[in-house]
Amino acid sequence: MKRYLISLLLMVLALVLASFAVMWLAPGRFLVAMPLLALYFGAVCGLQHRIVTRAMNRSPKTFIQVFLGSVVAVLFIHIAVLAVYLFSHPSHAKLFTLAFSIGYAVSLVFETAALVRFVNNERRRRQQSAAGK
Repeated sequence: MKRYLISLLLMVLALVLASFAVMWLAPGRFLVAMPLLALYFGAVCGLQHRIVTRAMNRSPKTFIQVFLGSVVAVLFIHIAVLAVYLFSHPSHAKLFTLAFSIGYAVSLVFETAALVRFVNNERRRRQQSAAGK
């Protein structure tokens, strides 16, 4: 879990640095919400990962239900955040949607890779413990 948290922190830091690079290189295209999006995606990824990995210790059926439920819940949360911002700040709609899409793509790739790594490590650990019995 410590390795995951360090990786998550690095992902958030990379997104924050990317948003500040936009501020320095193209000040007219910078939104204050851009660095906050990095924190938002980090929090959502961390929470989703914790929920899914805790379900790994239960039955496979429960794990699949929790995993699919968390994916659907996160998608609805993302849609709600995007819709609220777009309706409250219509003048920044294009820039925010672009920043949100980039953050979503980065967090999706990050979380998918982290979950695949976790499942593979868990499977390997269970096989070693079964072989040791």
